[in-house]
Amino acid sequence: MTGQPLREVEAYLQALSRVRSAVQRCHPGGQGLASILHLYRSRSLEKAGRIQESVEYNVHGSGCLFIEASGAEVDVDFLEEGTEVFDAWRIRRLSVSIGEESSESLDEIVAACRKLVSLGRLSEPRSGWFSAVE
Repeated sequence: MTGQPLREVEAYLQALSRVRSAVQRCHPGGQGLASILHLYRSRSLEKAGRIQESVEYNVHGSGCLFIEASGAEVDVDFLEEGTEVFDAWRIRRLSVSIGEESSESLDEIVAACRKLVSLGRLSEPRSGWFSAVE
């Protein structure tokens, strides 16, 4: 495995952290990114909108697509308890959205994620679905 898939995962984690910070600033005391989904489901928030000048959101199914002002697309799903999860496709989506080269295969990205699981940086709550360890 080359360093490219690992760089893609790291870039996704950095973007996820930026989006999480933006949501936290607007919805302090909430449930992190999952608060957007909960606010939408309770009809307190529209399906799509802007969190701040720097981040747009669009709720979908059990997740949400966040788009930073730079065009970076950070798509995340949530497990029932609100845990943020992502897969290789979402990592590739970020890379493509910012014009970065993406790995040859999704399997390479999964392998990079599993390497980070072995290092304690990620968990794999469901096969092929990863979550940042805080």
